Amino acid sequence: MWSGLQRFRNIPRKKVLAGVLILGLIMSVAVFKIVKNKGQAGVPVKIAKVEIKPIQDNVFASGRVRLCAKQEIYNFTGTTVQELNVSPGDRVSKGQVLGLLNADELEDDYNEAKANFIAQEAILNKAIYPREEEVAQKRASCQRAEADYRNAQKNYERKKTLYDQGALSIKELDEAELDMAQKEAEYKIAGEELKMKETGPVGHELTALKAQIEQARYRFEQEENKLNKTVLRAEMDGVVTAVEVALGDYVQPGTRLITIGDTGQLEVTAGVSEADSGKLKTGQKVKVTTAAQPGREYNGILQSVSPGAVAAAKTTERGSQIEVPVIVRINGDTEGLRPGYTVDLSITTVDRDKALVVPYESIVEKEGVKKVFVVENQVAKLKDVATGVDTTLLTEILAGLSEGEKVVVSPGKDLQDGSQVKEVTGTPPVKGGVNVT
Repeated sequence: MWSGLQRFRNIPRKKVLAGVLILGLIMSVAVFKIVKNKGQAGVPVKIAKVEIKPIQDNVFASGRVRLCAKQEIYNFTGTTVQELNVSPGDRVSKGQVLGLLNADELEDDYNEAKANFIAQEAILNKAIYPREEEVAQKRASCQRAEADYRNAQKNYERKKTLYDQGALSIKELDEAELDMAQKEAEYKIAGEELKMKETGPVGHELTALKAQIEQARYRFEQEENKLNKTVLRAEMDGVVTAVEVALGDYVQPGTRLITIGDTGQLEVTAGVSEADSGKLKTGQKVKVTTAAQPGREYNGILQSVSPGAVAAAKTTERGSQIEVPVIVRINGDTEGLRPGYTVDLSITTVDRDKALVVPYESIVEKEGVKKVFVVENQVAKLKDVATGVDTTLLTEILAGLSEGEKVVVSPGKDLQDGSQVKEVTGTPPVKGGVNVT
């Protein structure tokens, strides 16, 4: 080792200095080439073309199938099921008798109410339309009352004269005056009765008679309605979807007995999340699927969107999820779809044949302005754009880009306006957000 060091010391100083300079030059050239090559390679990016293509967006929800129109038959009073003529699945016609309830007690109430109504009607008719012999009897009674009054009046005047002459006591005069007043009252009553027979009741008397007959009519109609309801009739053409009682059952008031509906007219009630509800409009097309019919797809139309939102039954860690209730009308074939099924809905909120689009991940935003990196001659240039509809994969471009231009997809934070870029076939790693300057 000592001998080697001695040999190095024996080398001339000029040769050592020249060697050092040559080594430094070689290293400088190498570093320059590395930096140059790196600059020429650019930032690796994934690139997509601005294209014109169909664009579609969908909102998803789950709901439950129900009948558009149905008839639910309830019991209105406590009684027993006397007859059942249908079973679930039977097709029925409007007016068809589906069953009978026991009506023994109701028939008694009905007959009593009917008899009372007929009696009240007869009283009114008799008052308004009297027979001739009845009028004649009242006229004769009135004439007798008038004659009695005139005689009592003459008797009083005669006794008044005797009293004035001192031939009659005051007691006898008072008795004559009282008799005259009584006969006058009887005469007036007879006159009113005759007038009523001749013209019929008026004023309060007529109002009272009419009120009595209306009360009797109301009770009669109520009892008749109750009796009619013991005959269970279909009010529409349809299919029996449920029979909830058996023959001989005693049923309490308000018990649902039979349900019928048109199974060819179905609808779905569902709730759409608050975030998606702003995309909804009536008339939008809906695809309906259910686990009960795998592989089948039903068509529907968004029939109504509630003007209000509600808290859904299901909850999240943050509390109840807010949903907007909607109704979807099923169109066309409904075979295999049953009321009560749980179904999945795909509501098409956007459906255009042609739209200028870029991948959704190519859009960046700075201070409320949407931008994209456009690649020209391997250089990324930042451009402002106006966007339209956003879907899961695509964003519609309304202004700022032309078909065929190239844009950077999922730009990383290393990408700057004016950066040299190199296209890669795979997805480049995303390093945080985008620095837009």
